[in-house]
Amino acid sequence: MSGVFQRIAELEREGKAAVVVTIVAAEGPVPREAGARMVVFPDGRLEGTIGGGALEKKATEEAQELLSSGQRTLLRTYNLEDLGMICGGRATLYYELLAPPVTLHIFGAGHVGEKLFSLVKLAAPFAASIYDVREEVREKVPEVTLLSSYAAVPELKGRDYAFICTHSHEGDYQALKGVLSGKETPSYVGLVGSRPKWAKMRERLLAEGVAEERVARVHCPVGLPLGGKDPGSIAVSALAEILAHHHGRLREVRERL
Repeated sequence: MSGVFQRIAELEREGKAAVVVTIVAAEGPVPREAGARMVVFPDGRLEGTIGGGALEKKATEEAQELLSSGQRTLLRTYNLEDLGMICGGRATLYYELLAPPVTLHIFGAGHVGEKLFSLVKLAAPFAASIYDVREEVREKVPEVTLLSSYAAVPELKGRDYAFICTHSHEGDYQALKGVLSGKETPSYVGLVGSRPKWAKMRERLLAEGVAEERVARVHCPVGLPLGGKDPGSIAVSALAEILAHHHGRLREVRERL
């Protein structure tokens, strides 16, 4: 067991994603006792064991779904007979996502971008970076990183979030194309704009060779429909959508609206 704890500590230090699966309750003939753990990696590799067989296979599948959804935790109880294990018994598993720190990258330090950046610093459980191409924005957003152009966006990780709200349609397009053309596609990509604007940008992205599955990740119009078109309202609605995504609840929230 000490080896599993050591591996968990290493993963947290290295900022690598994985899921820790722990048996928190066991009734009847269960392969391992409560407290048994294993680590599931994104490629399906395992370290440790919760007993093997159909239970471990099911737990591996659930863990990989957790990795892709972005949800942080999960609690599941399984009747082992339902999984085809004739020994019977019940096992309750707790899944915990070990995830590297998330950063929201905001492209555009105008009215919406500035307010979203401030909101994230105040209330969101992740970091934020903000970018622009205009020297003068430093006066109101000292933390801004100046880019030579929006085509020169930094390389983002798959765990990152991107939000695009530059001062021009062409700036939006260049930033969006840069974000979608990196080695990894961010977990969330939001673009401020209307449906007609997005339709034209989508067509252009596809025509210029951006993969359709990456284009499909873009949220535009961005934000939850909370009402209001002023920059503050747009920033609040955008952050609400980003938080719902961060906690794995976006589909559920949208179904309720």
